[in-house]
Amino acid sequence: MLTLSCALCASLTMLIQQAVHYSALQRSQITQSEQSKANGTEKDKTASTQTTPSQQPSTEPDSQSEPTSGPAEPADPADGLLNINTAGSDELQTLKGVGPVTAQRIIDYRNQIGRFDNVDQLLEVKGIGEKTLAKFRDQVCAR
Repeated sequence: MLTLSCALCASLTMLIQQAVHYSALQRSQITQSEQSKANGTEKDKTASTQTTPSQQPSTEPDSQSEPTSGPAEPADPADGLLNINTAGSDELQTLKGVGPVTAQRIIDYRNQIGRFDNVDQLLEVKGIGEKTLAKFRDQVCAR
């Protein structure tokens, strides 16, 4: 009887944890879709303005591609967020609650799935739970 009670408690605990993870994932996907919609309208506006100059001589599209890539590169360091899709073990270890073992697990998981689509996917890495992720969530991004 005691064994069944322990098994039931463990099962309920895992069910609750899974529900929390799915809830967090849904929230992040909604936020991400809202951001992509906002960025999509901005991209549509810039795409329509860039199509007109591309009909001009071939030297002008080259000059336009440079400013487009220019602002994107400084935006990454300026916001001060660590990109979990490109960070190495040493960079990941600068995060609170992430040591060498967890950093390697993040890298291994990233290699396994290809890339992180959002920060909440870190919850799928062994050793990272809600509390650990909360410690460094505002310091990382997935680009």
